[in-house]
Amino acid sequence: MSIKIRMRGKSKGGVAEVKALIKHKMESGARMNKKTGKPYPAEFINMVEVTVNGTKAVDAQWSGAVSANPYVGVKVKANKGDEVTLSLADNTGKKGTETIKLR
Repeated sequence: MSIKIRMRGKSKGGVAEVKALIKHKMESGARMNKKTGKPYPAEFINMVEVTVNGTKAVDAQWSGAVSANPYVGVKVKANKGDEVTLSLADNTGKKGTETIKLR
């Protein structure tokens, strides 16, 4: 199963604003299940990477402290028509990738 991403971006004056909504439960592993008394297993995104035309522009490391279904907004150096790719991976091995052409 992959991580679902909805993304859009627009460039103006050589700077692109890229916005993404990520569907992921982002469970830290610290919350307890009231019925069983055991913690929910940790499942969170730990790698975020944004590339512009194949060149890395953003590289971030996340933890379980990020909220569920996170929203990401970044500004990168890019022009209209450039390809921007957002790649994610979580601590359980699930991955997600989305690519757009800038307007």
